[in-house]
This record gives sequence, C-alpha cells and structure tokens, in this order.
Amino acid sequence: MPIRAVFYLAIVVLLFSGNLLVGKLATASLPPLTLALGRMVVVFLAVLVCFGHAAWRQRQVLLQQIKALAAMSITGMALFTALLYSALRSSDPTNVAVLESLTPAATALVMALFFRERLGAIKWLGVLLSVVGAAWVVADGAPLEILCRLQVGDVLVAGAIASWVLYSLAARQWLSRIPFYASLVPMTGIAVLFLAPLALIENAVVETTWQFDGAVIAAILYLGIGPSLIALICYNRALLLVGPSRTATSLNLLPVVTMVLGYLLMGAPVTLNQIVGALMVIFGVSLVTLNIGRRARV
Repeated sequence: MPIRAVFYLAIVVLLFSGNLLVGKLATASLPPLTLALGRMVVVFLAVLVCFGHAAWRQRQVLLQQIKALAAMSITGMALFTALLYSALRSSDPTNVAVLESLTPAATALVMALFFRERLGAIKWLGVLLSVVGAAWVVADGAPLEILCRLQVGDVLVAGAIASWVLYSLAARQWLSRIPFYASLVPMTGIAVLFLAPLALIENAVVETTWQFDGAVIAAILYLGIGPSLIALICYNRALLLVGPSRTATSLNLLPVVTMVLGYLLMGAPVTLNQIVGALMVIFGVSLVTLNIGRRARV
C-alpha cells in the first residue's frame, strides 16, 4: 500500500476515533441533539467557505437533485450523528465503536435480503462473525443473553447503523449524478435545518443543564472540522489511491484505536470480552469488504 494512502487512512481512523471519544466527553456538557446541531453548524460554515463557490456554479444541478440531497442529508448526516451522540451519552465509546463497525456488514446484509445482491459463502460467514462479535460485546461475553443485557445506547447505535444503511442505499442510487464536494453545502445546510427544531424540542422538553465553556467550544470545533471535513477529504484521497475495498477495510481498526486511546487518554477500562468481540467484528467485516472469494476466481 502506498505510504500516502497509509498516511491518509491513519488520519481518518484517528479522527473517527476522536469523534467517539470527544463526543463522549462533550455529551456530559451538552444534550446530544444540541451537540449534533453544533457540530453540523460548524461543518456547514466550513464547507461553505471551502466549496460555496463550486456549489453556486453548479446550483442548477443541485436544485434538480434536491430531494436526493435531502434524503442523503437527513439519513447520513443528521440522524446518524444525532443517534450516535445520543448513544454515547449512556454507552462506552469502545462498545459504540465495535457496534458502529458493523455498518459494512449490515449494508451487505440488506443488499442481499432486499435487493438480491449475491454475497457468497465467505461474505455470509463474515456477516455471521460480525453479528456474533457485536452480540459478544453487548452481552459482555454471553451472546445468547443479548436481549436481557441490551442497553438503550446499544439500541441507539443500531438506529444509527440503520440510518447509515439508508444513506448508503440513497448514495448508491443518486450520488454519481451529483458533484460531490459542491453537494456538501446544501446537504449540511439541510442537516442544520433538520436538527434545529429537534434540538429546540430537546431543550424545551428534557431537563438539561448546559456547560458551555472553552472546552465545549473546542470539542464542537474539532467534531465539525476533524471527523467531518478533514477525514472526509483524506478518505476520498485514499479511495483514489487504493480503491474502495482496502479503504473500507482499514476502518475496521476503529474499535482497536478507540479502545487504546480511550484507555490512554481517558482511563477507560478495557475488558477481555470487548477485545474478543472487537476481533470477531474486525475479522468478519474484513471478509465482507475484501472480496476474497472474487479474487480467488480471477
């Protein structure tokens, strides 16, 4: 793998891991929907500065695809972020990272069940291993007791995964017709408009206390610029260098990096069951994304 691709992917994994760790800390000071809105406002302002001119030049194309942009924005930006931060308020970042890593396997499963996309025996094995690994983490080593040990945070992460799967299906249908970087301006704007009333309701209905200090502002800036913008650009650069399979597979390191950084920076405990479950998920998702069976037939 080219050294530049390794560099880009290392940045992506570190920033995505930081999203979970910083998000966990920030949800102690801000309600999760308010945090998601703050992050999205920062993203919107950043992409407006970077790609606003391109969006204006291609406004006719973007207006023609406004329904598609809205669908991708609401599922992939607004709901995914809101559900993930809501999960972090009650769940351990490592558990969230392990469950979030299920996303490629969940997408492949939906494509197989509802769109008749053939997976093959190796990919089915990968899906099964991923599910068992996630269940192992959620149920703390007793996967058959998962329903008894399921937490609210686990359900919220499942909702975030479902939202991302819907985004992936929408992107598969429409993204090739849309100028990608220019589309980030209306998509982030729509996400802000979607999250704003939800954040207002959250603060009006739920009793919450804000702690809006310099640390929280720094966290929102990091969440908006790091995982959202810099990671996106680095991911796309790596995609051009090594292709989608190897790029997606590198994200399987997210649970391990989150686990290590959580332990080193936050003193978060690491259990044997988390390690075992994470390894099963990583191996299973690798089987799903690497196209091993296809290579063997070439």
